[in-house]
Amino acid sequence: MRPIKKDSYFRSRGSVYRKWRIVCANCQTVAFDYQKDGRGPLKRAYLNRILAPESLAALQDQPLAANDLHALKCESCGSVLGIPMLHWEGRLAFRLVPGQWGKKVMSDSAKKGIR
Repeated sequence: MRPIKKDSYFRSRGSVYRKWRIVCANCQTVAFDYQKDGRGPLKRAYLNRILAPESLAALQDQPLAANDLHALKCESCGSVLGIPMLHWEGRLAFRLVPGQWGKKVMSDSAKKGIR
């Protein structure tokens, strides 16, 4: 698992984060571990915030465009969890499909008042 990122995006969102385990809503298979910065709902998963598995986390080390990415699918049942996109900030992300995924808060995620 990759370490927590503490960059300008992290600081601009109040220096608070949660570690979430994103699971497929259909089969409950773990899709990836994610660092969610700031408050609010999770609408998109930025590539540079994916912590595990290494096959997804390694995408942030490659020079990619949104067209180079494929849809994020569950490895077990094949459900589409996210669609590749380029956010207006210039960051690559997966736009998460509502209802196709769930989250579980990981143990060391509550930092600076977020519960």
